[in-house]
Amino acid sequence: MKKIIISLLGIALIALTGCTNFLTTESLSTYTPDVVFSTPTYTKDAVMGIYDLLCTDYTYSSRLPLSYSTNSDIEFVGADEGSYNQNNNRGTSNYFASPDNSDITKVWQTLYQIIERSNQCIANIPSSPATKDPSTKAQMMGYYGEALTLRAIAYFELVRTFGDVPFTTKPASPDGSNFLLPATDRDTIYDHIIADLQEAEQYVPWVGTGEYTSAERITKGFIKGMVARICLFRGGYSLRNKPGYPMERGSNWQKYYQIADDECKSIIENGTHQLNPSYINIWKNLNQLVVDNTYHETMFEVALGLEHTGEMGYSIGVRFYTNPEYGYGNNANVVNTSAYYFYMFDPKDLRRDVTVALATFSNSSGATQEFLQTNPISYNIAKWDQRWMSSAFLAGNLNAQGKVGYGINWVMMRYSDILLMYAEVENELNNGPTPAAIDALKQVRRRAFNSVDWPQEVDAYVDKLTDHDSFFNAIVKERALEFGGEAIRKWDLIRWNLLSTKIQEQRDAIAAMFSRTAPYDTLPQTIFYKYLPDNQTIDRSSMNFYQDLGSTPPDPSYSSAAWLSGLSASNQALYLLRINLFSSGLNSEAGVQNRYLYPIPTTVISSSNGLLKNSYGY
Repeated sequence: MKKIIISLLGIALIALTGCTNFLTTESLSTYTPDVVFSTPTYTKDAVMGIYDLLCTDYTYSSRLPLSYSTNSDIEFVGADEGSYNQNNNRGTSNYFASPDNSDITKVWQTLYQIIERSNQCIANIPSSPATKDPSTKAQMMGYYGEALTLRAIAYFELVRTFGDVPFTTKPASPDGSNFLLPATDRDTIYDHIIADLQEAEQYVPWVGTGEYTSAERITKGFIKGMVARICLFRGGYSLRNKPGYPMERGSNWQKYYQIADDECKSIIENGTHQLNPSYINIWKNLNQLVVDNTYHETMFEVALGLEHTGEMGYSIGVRFYTNPEYGYGNNANVVNTSAYYFYMFDPKDLRRDVTVALATFSNSSGATQEFLQTNPISYNIAKWDQRWMSSAFLAGNLNAQGKVGYGINWVMMRYSDILLMYAEVENELNNGPTPAAIDALKQVRRRAFNSVDWPQEVDAYVDKLTDHDSFFNAIVKERALEFGGEAIRKWDLIRWNLLSTKIQEQRDAIAAMFSRTAPYDTLPQTIFYKYLPDNQTIDRSSMNFYQDLGSTPPDPSYSSAAWLSGLSASNQALYLLRINLFSSGLNSEAGVQNRYLYPIPTTVISSSNGLLKNSYGY
């Protein structure tokens, strides 16, 4: 995979002005802005220095997608009775966030470092002689558009994670006059970054143009997609800092949904981005460190580095124990899913087994085969799998004695998201599905099923969704099926004001599976399965997920395991306890309901001279 090269000039970029109360930078360079932005080469280096901060453990290498975007009804960070509420990433994921948590502080600081580096670029590129030169103006303004977008990404993460936060579009002042800032209302921030992105899309070309050859650089389609995504948050629900801390929808939501509609339609009509016809190949490409330059379904990937960065495959993905065939194991029990999510899929949905991993590879003895995982709240996300990874990864992992960076890019947006956002906003703006909305949903579902199943699973399924509510509910479900493990579901449920409701649905479903009550009263108590001829891989087609065959194997070649209601009473009680502990901080002891927002770090509060304070019961 061709990775963006971050130069020393870019990394050293212009911490020219010291620090603010919410952003700490160190002066690493004697370069001044007139030098840094004097040529396209130097300016590109400076912009690459912004990209570099997307690759840290406190942004997209780990924390933002894997800790701060869980928990939902289909993803959660595994924990036990002693760790679910600790002052660490497990506790934070379960909504027991503490202002004294050092990781929260580092996430906050890194996002503001992205903003400071972006502000330096945004302030200096327009006045550069290279921008005034007609021969290099377009190139320089492309870099300007990237900087606007990177700043918007950082503010978007801050707002949806913390709520109202300090907002500045100016570089830190040498005299410290803008070091201390009060919180700005999130809707004001959203309005500003939406406008920034609408400007940026004028300067940055579509992928495949000039130096913008792959999804590892920000391009026009992704910027348009980010406008749509942020507009849905601006028009959606969020926890408000008002008496009673209500969940309220943003004002004038139709305006923002119309902007999202226009942006999605523009991407679709342009045709640069398409669905990869094979859902599994999206993930095989990513695991093999291959950027898709054929379909461009992945619209922006944070470029991570093998042996350096990336928790994808380690903290999320099929669980591997250390074994002689694939080498060092992983800690993939960090992000889990459940039987509730597995049974949300239609049996014919090709996405199911690419998304939900019911088996681990190897065991504590180092055996080289799959083992069925019978704990129904400890399944893994199957989109990251060591068996799909590159020979370079395998060579390193066979010799590894500890965790190494997996180097798998983090995908921030896929084209299927554009189609499903478009279907959603068309339905909302017209109080029911339009032909365009129906077609967009059908496109996503066609990829999810073999063509022989399209008449029933695509056409009949979608065509019966004739009113607003049925179509909306189908979108809510489809986005769960399409984006499991991709750091999208939690945020969708928040903007729909469904987070607590859907998490409780998951808990109730697990309880119903254990008690064999409708709609789970026909599920088996025993699962039978056998291995493929390689004697490593469980044959999924041999498994009776939807049929109770009693307790006798079909023939001696089958293995068996207790399943759901067939588990021991003590195990059922333990799993029910834990599924109720997961996300239990969402409705806090302080009496705040739906408290998904995290606190401002204590160090930031203490240095703000009284301008900032925590709310929401923190």
